[in-house]
Amino acid sequence: MFDRPVAIRIKVDEPLPHELRRMAREQLEEARDAAADSRRALAERVHEVRTSMKKVRALNRLVRPAVGQRARRADRRLRKIAHSVSALRDAEVVLKAFDHAVGRWRAALAPIRSRLAAHLRDEARAFHEQGLDRRLRSDLAHERRQVETWIPKAHGWSAIGEGLTRGYRRAREAMDAAYRSETGDDFHAWRRAVKAHRHHMAALETMAPGRMKARVDELDRLGDLLGDEHDLTVLEGTIGAELSQLADRRPGDHLLQRIAQRRAQLRRRARPLGKRLFAERPSAFRDRVRGYFRAARS
Repeated sequence: MFDRPVAIRIKVDEPLPHELRRMAREQLEEARDAAADSRRALAERVHEVRTSMKKVRALNRLVRPAVGQRARRADRRLRKIAHSVSALRDAEVVLKAFDHAVGRWRAALAPIRSRLAAHLRDEARAFHEQGLDRRLRSDLAHERRQVETWIPKAHGWSAIGEGLTRGYRRAREAMDAAYRSETGDDFHAWRRAVKAHRHHMAALETMAPGRMKARVDELDRLGDLLGDEHDLTVLEGTIGAELSQLADRRPGDHLLQRIAQRRAQLRRRARPLGKRLFAERPSAFRDRVRGYFRAARS
């Protein structure tokens, strides 16, 4: 069931609406199949669902300026589906981040880890007992049938050009906002924008394979750095109050210090990479990619 490749690249010799429709439907099918495969670990299935939903929503953003209200309505539904598995995914991420960061104070902080593990089990149990798995499969199948409603009719650059440029501008501006404020929320907003832009670039990779693949690879590196930074931010927000109330403050202080140091390191590493990836003005980026697009499809 899961051996086929995930097709998220436009074929240059096919009509653009056909390709956008195909990619969106295949991603929703991937998500539905992952949700239904009880042979695999639930956390792995949820991760695949979330990954596919990010790709579908990125495609929706790509065409939203050309399509308008129909695409916005679809994105609200897609966002709701993604949110339905976010609590379970967050519980898993926090536990993994804790295990990675805790260091030599593992034994002293074992009660906190036990609570995090219990929370993950509770979220998994609720996912099944409340019928969220069945509802998820049903919602994904419905959205696959609804893809046609938000696919543009245009075959040329006008179908995706404005959405692509807005996505680039959003990531560029979110980067500046993150380093101005230094808040976790702003870094998370930058991460989301980088991910969406990465999926846009991957979809267009066949237009200029060498140049686009190099950019996608660097965006993956940046996304990994920002993803690790976000996991640490969520971990600190989840257990920070508990750590500050420990009778022996040393383990908690140690873990919070490690989290702060690692997060600062990740932000420092992300900055030059982000500056390089988003150095162009949005208009220059648009013109360059439009040239690739038109040359490939001429």
